[in-house]
Amino acid sequence: MTPRPFLLRLIVPFGLMIALLVGVCGAVIYWVGQQTAHLQQIHDLERLTTAVRQYVPEGGPLDDAHRERLAGAGKVLGTRITLIAGEGTVLLDTDASAPGMENHNSRPEVLAARKGGIGRAVRYSHTLGEDSVYVAQLVDANQPNGRILRLSYPRHAWASLGTSIPAIVAGAIVAALLMVGLLAMLLQRQWIAPVRRLASAAERMAAGEWGQRVEPAGAEDLRFFSSRLNLVASHAQQQLADLRHQRQDLRALVDTLPDPILVSDPEGRIVLMNPPAASLLDVPPEQALGKQVVSVVTDEAILALFEQARGSKAIGALESSEADAAPSLQREIWLSRHGQRITCQAVAIQTTGGGVVLVLRDVSALVGMVQMKTDFVANASHELRTPIAAIKIAFETLRDVYADDPTQAQRCISIIDGHMERLEEMLRDLLDLSRVESTEFDPFLREVKTGDLFAALRASMGPMARQKGVDLRFGASPPQSFVGDERLLHLVLKNLVENSIKFTLAGGAVTVNATLTADPVPVSGAADGAPDVPGAAIELSVIDTGIGIPPEHLDRVFERFYQVDSARSGSAGRGTGLGLAIVKHAMSAMGGTVHVRSTVGRGTTVVCIFPNRQITEAAQSQAAL
Repeated sequence: MTPRPFLLRLIVPFGLMIALLVGVCGAVIYWVGQQTAHLQQIHDLERLTTAVRQYVPEGGPLDDAHRERLAGAGKVLGTRITLIAGEGTVLLDTDASAPGMENHNSRPEVLAARKGGIGRAVRYSHTLGEDSVYVAQLVDANQPNGRILRLSYPRHAWASLGTSIPAIVAGAIVAALLMVGLLAMLLQRQWIAPVRRLASAAERMAAGEWGQRVEPAGAEDLRFFSSRLNLVASHAQQQLADLRHQRQDLRALVDTLPDPILVSDPEGRIVLMNPPAASLLDVPPEQALGKQVVSVVTDEAILALFEQARGSKAIGALESSEADAAPSLQREIWLSRHGQRITCQAVAIQTTGGGVVLVLRDVSALVGMVQMKTDFVANASHELRTPIAAIKIAFETLRDVYADDPTQAQRCISIIDGHMERLEEMLRDLLDLSRVESTEFDPFLREVKTGDLFAALRASMGPMARQKGVDLRFGASPPQSFVGDERLLHLVLKNLVENSIKFTLAGGAVTVNATLTADPVPVSGAADGAPDVPGAAIELSVIDTGIGIPPEHLDRVFERFYQVDSARSGSAGRGTGLGLAIVKHAMSAMGGTVHVRSTVGRGTTVVCIFPNRQITEAAQSQAAL
């Protein structure tokens, strides 16, 4: 129900109260005025009685002359004149028939007059049927039982002497209404209208329109309140702007974080989701916001952690010294995405408002690195233990038989020499790997002649190829020169060609190619902001017709000490397992990449691509030195 206007609710009771007050006051004033008029009339009647008494004979019969004079005096004076005999009979009455009137000795004013010489009364007249004012006086003061002269004013006579009560009340009510109207105008201008504007502004502010302002108007208190309300609105608007900016900054920060982040409210609805989380859950952020977590997330492990975090505040309050702080829950969970298993370190914590913040960190690479480290230690231990054990056995045998069995002694010396050479090769490869993967390693860039690079490679690897029965070939029409680190390039090609020869059967071929490509190559490993090198990429490839690499091993061939098959080396001997690792880090040091393609039984192709940078003046000076 709509409430009545405030002004109406204020003015109506106030006007009724004033009207009632004025009416009561008017009635009291009228009553007091009438009483005063009655007393004045009594005094007037007393004086008139004394004046009229000279027309009344003290004794003897009342003749017509006396009657005419008394009747004339009553008309002139506007009073009722009554003459009462000593026995109470009415001798004369100017307003009624005397013979028919009853005995008047019982009248109050007559009784008072016979006792004190004069009597007064205001009472109802049975003769006239209305109230009257009576004054009775002995004609002869010495004769209490003598004649009495009585004068009276009937009600219609003495009431006309004052103003009527309706006129008084009506005038007072009109004056009161004028005062109320004036008061209403004053209240409307000074209080009602300003208060309504304040209320309207407060409602808009409560609805979020903090830019609303109130013009100070009306009474001083309202102007003060308006200025304070405007000040509060200004502060609230500034705080909301700050909160909005902080929220935007927080959202931008969360969106830039690489870890998936999901935030829900106390009812379990999603209020924040960054792009990595949307990608992990395979749902657009705008479609997920406002929905229940259970309707968006389908992974049981994430939902279990989320529900546990929602109910962890009570437990956390018992276990923690801070009753308002909920403990963070950490779990390692496994997710399956696109046929791959992802290992995530999940952290969930309940917010102070009852919501949940869930952070998922992909640690698959870290887990893989830990596994690689474990495998590296195991492989390195195995690779070092085998030659050391062989050398130890050969040395012990040599110590026992070197004098008695020269043939056996020579065999033991050959074994020791072979394994010492293997250890030397392994240490050399480890030193090369340590050098190229160092962050402080700076490639020595200069102009490299392709012919010289291939000639050095043919000289170092040609004997091994001929011994194995493998044809070592070099591609036709290579670029005459390019920019690179000649030592690293020779190390890369040497390791690749050595691997290809080892895993290629007799009668096969190993081909080395060098080409200049037109596609830009991103300069990995260079300083931040280094541009791509357009149209200046060098591609080195080593292609063999060997036994190939199974597909399940292609992702791990660049790991240290990782070998596909210990029986793949053939007559060339067993490798150290560090060659491809050296190739990978050497290419990374030069800002390039390395890729491998292989088919079991048909051969393997390793492609190295790196930018052909321009030689700086400092590099040219260094090369000249």
